[in-house]
Amino acid sequence: MVKDIRKQGLKAWKYLNDIDKDDVLEALGLEERTSPWVSTLGTIGIFALGCLVGAGIGLAFAPKSGEEFRNELGERMKRKADELGGVAQDYANRSQMPVT
Repeated sequence: MVKDIRKQGLKAWKYLNDIDKDDVLEALGLEERTSPWVSTLGTIGIFALGCLVGAGIGLAFAPKSGEEFRNELGERMKRKADELGGVAQDYANRSQMPVT
């Protein structure tokens, strides 16, 4: 009888030692509040991983070499700047009307 009580007491002691804060909160229907920094850093990490994967896929399936693409992109930018320069000049000329 004393041995049974002792065994049951030891079992109960082991069970109580295994209980942690999360177990108590779960039993109460609560959960630990997470820090905003933890969720923010996790989100940034997932975003960075997505950027790396996207860049890798883009490089793997690129139809042109990097130098060729940069040259073409530079030429397009120069043409667009020239077009916008003409529009900006027309707008600047219109804004110089005398105010009465």
